[in-house]
Amino acid sequence: MSKINVAILGAGNIARSMATALKGISNEVCMYAVASRSIEKAKAFAAEWGFEKAYGSYQDLAKDDNVDLIYIATPHSEHFKNAMLCIEQGKNCLIEKPICVNRVQAAELFAKARQKNVFVAEAMWTRYQPSKDIIRGLIDSGRIGQVHYMESDFSCPISGVDRLSNPELAGGALLDLGIYSLTAPAMYLGTEVSEVKSSMVMSDTGVDATTTVFLTYMHGAMARAKCSMTDAESNYVKIVGDNGYMVFGPIHVPTEIKIYDMNGELQETVPISFIANGYEYEVLECKAAMEAGKHEPDSMPHAETLRIMGWMDSIRNHAGFVYPFEKASDIKISDEVAWGIDGVFNDVNPWDRSNTRSFLEVYDIETGEREKLDTFEDVIEAPNWSHDGTFMTYNSNGKIYKFDLADKTSTMVYSGNLDKINNDHVLSTDDSEIAVSDESQLDGKSRIYRVPMNGGEPILVTKDAPSYLHGWSPDTEYFCYCAERGGEYDVYEIKKDGTGETRLTTAPCLNDGSEYDSEGEYIYFNSVRSGLMQAWRMKRDGSEQTQLTFDSNLNTWFPHISPDRTKIVMVSYHKGDLWPGDHVPNKNVEIRYMNADGTGLKTLMKIFGGQGTINVNSWSPDSKKFAFVSYEKM
Repeated sequence: MSKINVAILGAGNIARSMATALKGISNEVCMYAVASRSIEKAKAFAAEWGFEKAYGSYQDLAKDDNVDLIYIATPHSEHFKNAMLCIEQGKNCLIEKPICVNRVQAAELFAKARQKNVFVAEAMWTRYQPSKDIIRGLIDSGRIGQVHYMESDFSCPISGVDRLSNPELAGGALLDLGIYSLTAPAMYLGTEVSEVKSSMVMSDTGVDATTTVFLTYMHGAMARAKCSMTDAESNYVKIVGDNGYMVFGPIHVPTEIKIYDMNGELQETVPISFIANGYEYEVLECKAAMEAGKHEPDSMPHAETLRIMGWMDSIRNHAGFVYPFEKASDIKISDEVAWGIDGVFNDVNPWDRSNTRSFLEVYDIETGEREKLDTFEDVIEAPNWSHDGTFMTYNSNGKIYKFDLADKTSTMVYSGNLDKINNDHVLSTDDSEIAVSDESQLDGKSRIYRVPMNGGEPILVTKDAPSYLHGWSPDTEYFCYCAERGGEYDVYEIKKDGTGETRLTTAPCLNDGSEYDSEGEYIYFNSVRSGLMQAWRMKRDGSEQTQLTFDSNLNTWFPHISPDRTKIVMVSYHKGDLWPGDHVPNKNVEIRYMNADGTGLKTLMKIFGGQGTINVNSWSPDSKKFAFVSYEKM
């Protein structure tokens, strides 16, 4: 072939993207025809983009003997029907992702293509782009060392788009966005998965709003793949190795790769350019494959399409998510068929906090003894020990409580309209105020407030959200906290009057749990930059960022420095229980101890707890004891 006649079936937004690409490779293709269910729309599209013909029905396009390749650009729910129509007429097809709604449909489509001896490919454009070979080359060269962790996130607030919110059109985050998030680990970590966990949050319209999948690989690496059509914009892939990490995005059409060392220092930026807009590469590979007499492209073989469709079927099956036009049996694929594993798919569900008993306890560092202060027939979290040693504070059911250590009584602290206070709170050095993180505003995002310890109206500190408090400076003039700004979670400092927000960490990963030491010289925090969550320390201005823990099987959170600046306690989760950036409230955890310089690391106890166990600094004023919370299901 010299040029091939390319037609587009459908005249929506994605058809316009393909038309842009076709113009960029006009030496290889002829923009031959476009079809819509409206002849007026087809003619307008053809005139705008320079197509030779316009059809007012898909059937008429499929019957045109001069068409070499049809690109199908209709909603997900229509792909199978539209592709079958074209294949029956002997037409080669490039079908927009996902190729179909489920694996059963895809398998039937490929069987029909073999019967009709035609070429069929899924238009998963990321697999055809030049970025794939560049990224693969960087990994294979050992540039970032042995890869052991990866995360991919494609989230954007697009739930208002009808085709995405409508179950009749096969809407939802997974099929539209999640296919990219799952494809990334399949491309760069492989497909030999040993364990899968997933979580799916449904929207009011009956489709998935947010889906997160955790993959553990047989070679020991882990991956987290997330998609959401309700969360804030987040569009990246991060791959972590022993010697550094790379971040690239957007996830579906990478335009640059940033390579960092283990301290988060940028080492190199690799730009990625395109002939047009990135869609052209799938057309060019289809053309080359057709010229070579192939029936599928090398970059997206049918087996790989079926694999990813099977993964998505399995995820939906475990969540009970079936489209109205599907049979439940269509997605009842066994885990062994979908993932190559049997019996190790575990759904990740939010913790049911009902019927939970909490224990407020104290641990004596010198004797190793535990003392139970009180039992609560509810969930309490994050004990703070007052600087005068007379009381503790904790949060429960969205409010702050004061626990008197003399008479063992609890009193709720009045906090005005704040009724969604979480487990991020800390006392001022004179115990006159408590600063809290609260999610009561309409957007549901966490902000920092100051509240009088004897009760009173809250004072807003951080207007921007989300912001999660952890530290109050010894001079009571500053807060340090974790905040998400522009898609990155970093440690920030701000004046207590809400001015002068300053970013202290820049590693493109989750940096959290920050708190000052008693002299205000250092800030202790945790970071996932090295793969698993580890404890870190830095100077007050963000300099001299130093890793303190180097665990290979534990994710360590919230290094709490004692008032005498010699001891640290922290909570650790086992590697396989969650992804490194998560700290959930319903796990078996270890409370561990080490010296302030990172030596002497040891486990003090193993309990059923989680993020509320020791979320904030709970050292006694004399540095001899610390408070914590454990749980028991009743």
